[in-house]
Amino acid sequence: MEKHSHVFERFIDYQNLYDGYILARKNKRYKGEVLSYSANLEERLINTQNQLIWKTYKVDHMHEFLEYYPKKRIITVIPFEYRVANCAAYNVLWPIYSRSFYEHSYGSIKEKGPLKSAQKLQYWMRIIQNKKEPWYLCKMDIAKFFFRIPYEVQLAELGRPLDDPDMMWFLEQAIKCDGRAYGIPLEASDVTECERIFGIGMQVGSLISQMTGNVVLNPADHFMKRELRPDYYIRTMDDMIFLVPSKQQAHDILGSFEGFLYDRLGLNLNAKTEIRPYDSGVEFVGYRVWPHKIELRRSTTLHMKQHLKYVMEHYSTGELPQDYCLSVIRSYLGLMKYCDCDALRNKVVNDFALVKKFVEEYPDEEDYPDYF
Repeated sequence: MEKHSHVFERFIDYQNLYDGYILARKNKRYKGEVLSYSANLEERLINTQNQLIWKTYKVDHMHEFLEYYPKKRIITVIPFEYRVANCAAYNVLWPIYSRSFYEHSYGSIKEKGPLKSAQKLQYWMRIIQNKKEPWYLCKMDIAKFFFRIPYEVQLAELGRPLDDPDMMWFLEQAIKCDGRAYGIPLEASDVTECERIFGIGMQVGSLISQMTGNVVLNPADHFMKRELRPDYYIRTMDDMIFLVPSKQQAHDILGSFEGFLYDRLGLNLNAKTEIRPYDSGVEFVGYRVWPHKIELRRSTTLHMKQHLKYVMEHYSTGELPQDYCLSVIRSYLGLMKYCDCDALRNKVVNDFALVKKFVEEYPDEEDYPDYF
């Protein structure tokens, strides 16, 4: 494997830090902390540069909140000044890591994503429709992926193509952040009540964590394709599917792959892992995929209806602006554009209406004589 040196020098270059600022502020230009940072931009960038040069850079003042869709999870947000450094690091590291990624890895990769992966899976299903063997599909999902990756595994995989101790120092700071525990027990059912574990997991919600997730699972992709060799294999972050022409072969590959995940990466598959006939339909990246159609997952449809109802009710009382409400309906129409859901689309379009409520009682005439 080619080793890359002097990466840290390119990372702390002022122009690269500025490019990191541009990336970090994307779609957030008018938020308070971004405006505050931008008001003294040159000074703040030089300050970050000096902290990195003298190794005094340290993440603190992090904020945690809960994300409830598509499932309940903890999101940890770092202040904007540290997001600038993370984005600058991403700019120099992504070209190094991405060149070795598996062709059919679709998670958090530009010009790919969930829809492209669902369409690719359906394309493969259509190819094997005319084959004589009873093909099977194995769907695998890693248990609590972002909260279970050991620190040493993250650093080992991130450092594999690097020959730069200074860059590894920064990556360690980015992974550990303020030193809080990120790990969650495998058996935990409620992420808000379980005891957190030190030494595993990562801060969720940044470019560094998305990149690290892909880098950590890259060896698993190559093990699957080079050693186990299923006919078709696809991954979108921690959701993975392979297709093979016999049930026994599917069980053999699953057993070997599960062993590799645990021994090499310290990860486990969860209870949603299953083997089934390929044409029975499978839930994947928010869609339900068959050879002949792609539909939205039932839980996605239910959430969409609830969200649209919420939007209409809160627009009527003036709590939500019109621009936001229209962006919501446009995003859902875009989500349905490539699905076989004409009835749902028509219902959403026909039922969605933005109407403002008026005050039912008129003011007294003596209070506002000029209006009567």
